[in-house]
Amino acid sequence: MEPDAQATDPSPRRSPSANTVIWALGGTLAVVTLGVLTHLLTTRSRDAVVDADFIELTSPISGELMNLKVDVGAAVRPSEPLAQVENIRASQADVRQLQTALTTAEANLAQVEEQLSQQRALVAEFRRNADDQRRLETARSSHELEQLRSDLARERKELAFSQRDVVRQEALFRAGAIAQNVVDRARTAAAENLDQVRGTEARIRAQTNRVEAAQRNLNLDRTRSEADPLPRLQEARMLQARLEGERAAAQRRVQGLKAQLEAAETLYQQQKRIWLKAPIAAVVWRLKARNGDSLKPQQPVMQLVNCASRWITTYISESDLKRLRIGSRARVDLIGENLDLRGKVDVIRSGVGRLSDDGNDPGGLPLNRARQSQVRVRIDSDVASPPRKLCFVGYSARVEFQ
Repeated sequence: MEPDAQATDPSPRRSPSANTVIWALGGTLAVVTLGVLTHLLTTRSRDAVVDADFIELTSPISGELMNLKVDVGAAVRPSEPLAQVENIRASQADVRQLQTALTTAEANLAQVEEQLSQQRALVAEFRRNADDQRRLETARSSHELEQLRSDLARERKELAFSQRDVVRQEALFRAGAIAQNVVDRARTAAAENLDQVRGTEARIRAQTNRVEAAQRNLNLDRTRSEADPLPRLQEARMLQARLEGERAAAQRRVQGLKAQLEAAETLYQQQKRIWLKAPIAAVVWRLKARNGDSLKPQQPVMQLVNCASRWITTYISESDLKRLRIGSRARVDLIGENLDLRGKVDVIRSGVGRLSDDGNDPGGLPLNRARQSQVRVRIDSDVASPPRKLCFVGYSARVEFQ
């Protein structure tokens, strides 16, 4: 009897390849589930465009554009010369007029300084003459004073003799040896000697005053004439002071004209030729003129983009606002680039499209209008931005809020 086939056959088993397939399907399902949950829990925006601050450089003067040194996509440094504008018809009339006035003022200053130098020499000469005159007058007055004092001493001796003679003559008269007229003559001589002494003493006092006046450069006898050194010295000093004032005024005029000439030359150079320089570090976004173009004042020449100030403004549903805060981090996924930028939320404006035209009072809420909120994300500058790609300004991107 043959054994039962069903009893002897082993139970069916899965092959290793089948197990691998099952595990792969399970992993895929888990990943899909995780992705769905992440998508449901992550706030994403619609596509938006990276924006930035733009700087427009204009020509301050009329002229021809020369030496354009940059092209679109070039990175420029602060104060870097970018282009030159030259105006060959700039007027130099003001500069020439100021140069003529400055030459005239300098010649006048030189003339005044020469006159002042001559006047100073005269003042020095008159001062020496006045000093010599004071010295000589003082010496003469002192000699006369000494002579008067000598005369006074002699006259006092004569007075003393006369007084003794009067005493002798009076004694002889009382003794009857001489007549009365002899006594009277002796008394008269003594009185005359006394008057001479008193007169000499008065002259000594007057001469003492003259010596003091001479030492102080004064004259008590007469008014000084124009030929005397002292009046000439005083007049020369007055003229010297006037010339010094004229020289100071001439110097101020020369300095003022030099400053005006310098300003006029600077203005002329600015009107004739000027360089357009980059105000900050930036990238050339657009050229609005080329070499050889004729420009008018304030005509745009080029436009720069500030790569350090970029942002992206996008829209999300109002229901997602509860997940956002000012300062919330965000990831900017650039479309067409394998590169993500980072940033943070700095402005949230809700009610977009549901305000009145003046933007203040809310209007009626249509039932079929989507409730959108505007969110602006300020992009960080921690990722290198290629200048040739214009720092990704104008790129489309999606924002994922974290």
